[in-house]
Amino acid sequence: MLETLDFETLEKLQKSLEMIDSTFGGNVTMKKTVLTTYGLSLDDFPTVFLTGKEDAFESEGEDEANKNASLKLQNKLVYGDKWFVLQNRLLNAITNLNLNERRLIMFLSPLIRKDVDKYPQKYRRVFTVKALDFARRYEIDDGNVYRILESSAHSILNKSFHFWNFKEDQRTYQTGSSWVDFCDYKKDLGCLDISLSSHVVEMITVFDKANSFTKYEHEVIVKLGSYGIILFELIASCMHQEHKQKTYTIQYLREKFNCLETYLPYYDFRRYVIDRAIKDIHDHTSYRIKYEQKKSGRIVSELTFSFEDNSKKLENKDKNKNGTRAIKRDADNGDMFTIEGLSDKQLGRITRNPSFIADYNHLVSSTSAAGQDTNDWESEMTKRLKKDSSQFKKRPIRYYLDY
Repeated sequence: MLETLDFETLEKLQKSLEMIDSTFGGNVTMKKTVLTTYGLSLDDFPTVFLTGKEDAFESEGEDEANKNASLKLQNKLVYGDKWFVLQNRLLNAITNLNLNERRLIMFLSPLIRKDVDKYPQKYRRVFTVKALDFARRYEIDDGNVYRILESSAHSILNKSFHFWNFKEDQRTYQTGSSWVDFCDYKKDLGCLDISLSSHVVEMITVFDKANSFTKYEHEVIVKLGSYGIILFELIASCMHQEHKQKTYTIQYLREKFNCLETYLPYYDFRRYVIDRAIKDIHDHTSYRIKYEQKKSGRIVSELTFSFEDNSKKLENKDKNKNGTRAIKRDADNGDMFTIEGLSDKQLGRITRNPSFIADYNHLVSSTSAAGQDTNDWESEMTKRLKKDSSQFKKRPIRYYLDY
């Protein structure tokens, strides 16, 4: 299941896992239940929080500065190779990369994260991209990949982008940056040596509360075209929102899709850029997108996108095909849905169930007392259950008693 988890959600998830460790001795079944809610698993959990002893530094014999800097990475979010992760500053920046230039940056993303985690103080980072590895990742014909990589090496040298800086959630000033410091295509070896600019390295390696970010699996976008990738990223950055809507001005979308001088009639821009991107996404991902046009006078000035991730629905559909049926209220199990006869102690037990926590942790802010302390969580949820248990509908309420 595709999820775009913001930092607060990740923190909340981590606290649920820590609670299971401290209260229930690290019960594996409970952890699996919590992680499954987010489309994750213990075997393939993409995010770890490094602690003092579990630093990212593995090599011996390196200089003390690298080691000390690496030790300071505790509480840093680290992602596996299958994830492309970028700050929203970069995601929302105005860029003009073509499809294969975008793929090149994505290909480098996990390599750079590993290098930064291992050698935080390294002055210059040079990476080698082998043509055949690039071909396998993006399903490119071996006969064409050498030409594509050579062309991308030359063209990305002339590309730059602009992004906004923020202070207290307010725009301050705009910064321009090149993508790469240098890029050498070695034709006889069939590989590319490349060094990204410091701004780019920062925006694909630093993820914290001050630097909101978006992540998705590489394989999801392998078959998307350039327009599809751009729109997919814009939607992915908003997928964690409770209300799945986002409005963009036509001017911003033209800049983002690099169509300031092409598809000038709005009808053409909508048909050949927006609609094509949506079809691409529908054909190759689980995202479903619609949009409404908003006018200023006679001119369409904004598009409001509505979206959802259908992956969970597809999973449930597959489960139903395999004979697993959803629990529905009927004459035989109606009592399972009520709190009548349950004591405060039993209600407290329900609220401590990791499945209950995973199902309803969105009801409280991560900065509230209930979002910070397990006792406050139990007290708040018990009070809500007594006041109106009908809002807790994801499973029969008595289901949570058994764990």
